Amino acid sequence: MNNIDDILSYIFSLRPINKKKNLDELIQLYQLLDYPCINSKIIHIAGTNGKGSVTSYIESILLESQYSVGKFISPHILKYNERISFNRDCIDNNSIVKLFNVINDIVNSNNIYLNFFEFTTFIMLLYFQDKNPDFIILETGLGGRLDATNIVNSYISIITNISYDHTDILGNSLEEIAYEKAGIVKNNQLCLFADNKQELIDAIKLKTSLYINVIEKYNNITYNLDTNNFTTKLTINDFEFVLPLFGDFQVNNFLLAYELSKILNIEDRVIKNSLKSIDLKGRFEIISNFPLTILDSAHNEDSVKVLTNNLLNLFNTHEILFITSLLDTKDAKSFFNQLIDISNCIYITSLKGYNHGLDSFQIKNKLIENNFNLSNFKFYDSLKFCYEEAITLNYKAIVICGSFYLISKFKNLIQRSDINV
Repeated sequence: MNNIDDILSYIFSLRPINKKKNLDELIQLYQLLDYPCINSKIIHIAGTNGKGSVTSYIESILLESQYSVGKFISPHILKYNERISFNRDCIDNNSIVKLFNVINDIVNSNNIYLNFFEFTTFIMLLYFQDKNPDFIILETGLGGRLDATNIVNSYISIITNISYDHTDILGNSLEEIAYEKAGIVKNNQLCLFADNKQELIDAIKLKTSLYINVIEKYNNITYNLDTNNFTTKLTINDFEFVLPLFGDFQVNNFLLAYELSKILNIEDRVIKNSLKSIDLKGRFEIISNFPLTILDSAHNEDSVKVLTNNLLNLFNTHEILFITSLLDTKDAKSFFNQLIDISNCIYITSLKGYNHGLDSFQIKNKLIENNFNLSNFKFYDSLKFCYEEAITLNYKAIVICGSFYLISKFKNLIQRSDINV
């Protein structure tokens, strides 16, 4: 296959068939590909929320320190290529075509099935094998223990936190979820984490005796939220850092990157300078000031709590209008309960056509099933219509949240000039 559109269409069609019990088949393929990146310094990141922020902080710090950096993230916002980057340059289409065919020939001849994320993981490994960066930052796709990225040996592991998400796969208790996340910790290696939940601490202790909870280590730091510039300022050892991402929770995310930097003997001035180059999409991202429009990928109970807390640092209750949608895998009750606590106007739109996406009518039925009063909700499948009507209303902020799919859909409308912001 030599056409990039055909290849991407094929890769996107590769859905998981069964819940994995082990990584044996992926390890077999890793061996057949001659162990790409086996000698690389890999920073492996898992956690329910915050992986993207931590990854961005680390990438910027390493680049500012003159290291070359490979980065693997998910999901993408606008283009598949965003998932794999080297020194902030996304993988090119020609490389995707070439590496796809190498992998596809081997999986076909050995009767191995890869889903979308697994196929992408192997494209990434072959790409970074050729680029040979000083460091590779890998975000897990889901969980950790049975994640495709877990076939490699890492230099250091980082776990941001744990909370309830993807319980159908990771388990219904925090103990089960912690076990899956801590599965990335190997060979008694150092693990950094930012969570005081005992379930995670216990799971990490079972995997390694070398661990640092940055919340405990840096419990004396001071910080404040700059509500004028939507930044977060914190002071460590009399040195001020200005985080370009807004919110209390960003402090924990930054501390994970900061601690890694100290392990690598990177100076504070370098860390401070690196923060100026961070541009993270879909995390409390301000895309318009008139009207103020915020994009945020919050999609589970904890991330929505972080989002609503951030908003309450800026606005009073009912000064915010939400545009959102829901995936069939998410808990409608916990998600919408938090939104209606601070807003009396919530537009529900459609993600039909996306994996597990629902249309506005299906979400309306879920709200009815959960005994929500529908008076504060409006239901339109057209995201464009939702936004155009929202900007005519007298709210101080429009917040588009609920899924990376929704953020991607909105950004595509902007890119095509269907929406002007």
